[in-house]
This record gives sequence, C-alpha cells and structure tokens, in this order.
Amino acid sequence: MIIRQVSLNDAEKLVALFHLLDTETAFMLFEPGERQLTAEQQRKQLSEFVDSNQQTMFVAENDAGEIAGFIVGVGGKMNRIRHSLYCVIGLRNSAQGKGIGRQLMTTLEAWASHHDFHRLELTVMAHNARARQLYTSAGFAEEGIKRDAMRVDGKYVDEIYMAKLLNANSAK
Repeated sequence: MIIRQVSLNDAEKLVALFHLLDTETAFMLFEPGERQLTAEQQRKQLSEFVDSNQQTMFVAENDAGEIAGFIVGVGGKMNRIRHSLYCVIGLRNSAQGKGIGRQLMTTLEAWASHHDFHRLELTVMAHNARARQLYTSAGFAEEGIKRDAMRVDGKYVDEIYMAKLLNANSAK
C-alpha cells in the first residue's frame, strides 16, 4: 500500500470509492444513493487541490492500483481560522485494521506541519469507536459534543469534535 497525493487521474476511482463507502458503512456523511457525484465533477474538485497550500488530499493505493482509502484536509479561508485544517478520512472495510488509516493521518499531519497549520480538527460519530480510537491514538483530544447532530438509521447520533494542536509554540 502506498500513500500518495491525489491526482486528477484518480477522479473515477474516487467516485467509485465514495459510492462504496456510502453503502458499506453508516459512518460517512452520505447515505447510500444520496451522493450525486460524477467523475467530471470530482475531477474539477480535485483540480482545486493541486498545488494548493490550504487544502490537500492523499489516497492509499494498493498494488493493483485500487484506492482503498483517502484523507482530505481543508484549511480555513478567513484569516482568523486560516491556521486550522479540517480533516475527513474514509477507508473501505477491507482496508481497516491494517495501519492504513494511521499512515494517512501521519501523512496529512506532516503536510499540515510543512504548511504551517497549527490545528487539525475533525468530527466523528459518537458510536464510531474504531475511528475514535484511531484519532485518540494519533494525539487528537475530544473538545465537545454536538448532540443529536445526525440521524443515522432512524436514530439521532451525537457528533464528537476532536482536535490536535501542532507546533504548539508557533503562531501563524
């Protein structure tokens, strides 16, 4: 498995991965069939990541050229939050428990440090114990709870805010 920065050529594979994730897990934002994303739309979105200092995307690619997972970091646009990078990660079920999520997070953190971000932040569904364990082991701390933030399978679910501070002595 290699971790690499996304390219425009990954658009079709990413669309397929997103649709797979929407069906094989209830921990992503979209429900099955809800995401209406074409390869061309994805390619346009990916073009915004190329050579950007405020956002990035990395993918985990196996030896067969399949994308098994991704991580996205999107920086704040306004000056007061420009130091914060919001993270989203997704891994197909077959890739979980193999250290790939950790590799993706480590790669994003290195990119964020190199680009002078001070704060990594994310949200996770409260009942997603596996993801919360990954984030905690990567140095993220819980900061708050957004009660009944989502409705999953007919039940309200809390969302946990988590963050990790980088370069604690620096100010951007």
